[in-house]
Amino acid sequence: MAKTYNIIFTVCLFLITLSGCGEQLMDYSIETDTPVVESYLQEGSNTLSVNVYSMEVYLKNDEVKLSKPVSGLNIKINGELLEETTSGTYQLTTDTLREGQTYDLQFDHNGKSIEATTTIPAQVRNLRVEPESLALTSYYMWDMSDTAEVVNVSWDDPGNNYYQVYIESPNVSDMPSFGIFGRRMMQPFRGNTYRATARDFRSTGTHWIYIYRVDEDYAELFERVSSSDLANPVSFIRNAFGIFTSMSIARVGVYVYESSE
Repeated sequence: MAKTYNIIFTVCLFLITLSGCGEQLMDYSIETDTPVVESYLQEGSNTLSVNVYSMEVYLKNDEVKLSKPVSGLNIKINGELLEETTSGTYQLTTDTLREGQTYDLQFDHNGKSIEATTTIPAQVRNLRVEPESLALTSYYMWDMSDTAEVVNVSWDDPGNNYYQVYIESPNVSDMPSFGIFGRRMMQPFRGNTYRATARDFRSTGTHWIYIYRVDEDYAELFERVSSSDLANPVSFIRNAFGIFTSMSIARVGVYVYESSE
């Protein structure tokens, strides 16, 4: 049921290559050969995947040294060696990732030990939506206001965690959304409810609402990227930029049908 959408994290990775995120790098110097790590472990999956890139460097003569994959690393998670499947991408098939399990990342790069830790968050439980179906009229198609709350999504949140909402639209041809409403994501937030408005549903068919339970490091990264705060290089990964984090995902469907009323 759960499905990871890499599009959610593309903007984060792009800006990580320019600046890090998370805790300040107080215990070591920042150098242009510092690697950038990208890894999102998903509860319920049986695959560990890590991407490693070089930094993108802007030189004094206005030239740019582009970011590129870093190959030939011996990356381990909990002591198990990952296989480099494509340049800069390392993977390992393992037992199902379950909530509460801790994973330690380690590899060496240019004489430094790159280290990070993440713990799989609890499943998103008791996810529900009201209503489960919605009539789409011409009024709702073109109403861009946020005042009409049409769908309420809720879930259990015993730990006061961070969540991110992602809505996938079927974007069918009979009521086209011009390609701009097929996917929609929101800023991470604390809470156990989300209220979707009419503008979140621009096509007929089943819309899938994904609820991501994310760690604080990811929420901080997304906030920093969204505010374009790139002046302060910071990271949760020792001796590297980027992110090594984990999440759990659940989804619920809303069926949207056309109505002339």
